[in-house]
Amino acid sequence: MSPKYLLYFLMGGIIVSAVSYFGGAGRSVLSSFLAMMPALSIITATLIYKEAGVDATVSYAKGLVLFSPAWFCYIVAFIYLLPRMELWKAMAVSVSLYFVVAFLTRAVVQEL
Repeated sequence: MSPKYLLYFLMGGIIVSAVSYFGGAGRSVLSSFLAMMPALSIITATLIYKEAGVDATVSYAKGLVLFSPAWFCYIVAFIYLLPRMELWKAMAVSVSLYFVVAFLTRAVVQEL
């Protein structure tokens, strides 16, 4: 395995660890802020740019916009379902909804 992929893995892990730490310490607003901060997008866009250039990076950014409605549906469903069912069930339904909305969004955009 290339050392650069180990570095990519560590960078993502540091962000996930920080979000989990602050969320578990009762600092949910800070945890949410870190999770939604574009740090992962910035890192990912930079790495894609270095590997494949402008076109691939623009395509990545367009994909983020394309799948934003699916992410929004996922998080709203998760907020609604979590108090009503077990964590894993709420997550499974919410993630399933994400995939359905993402698939439908992509299908609609391809038709345009």
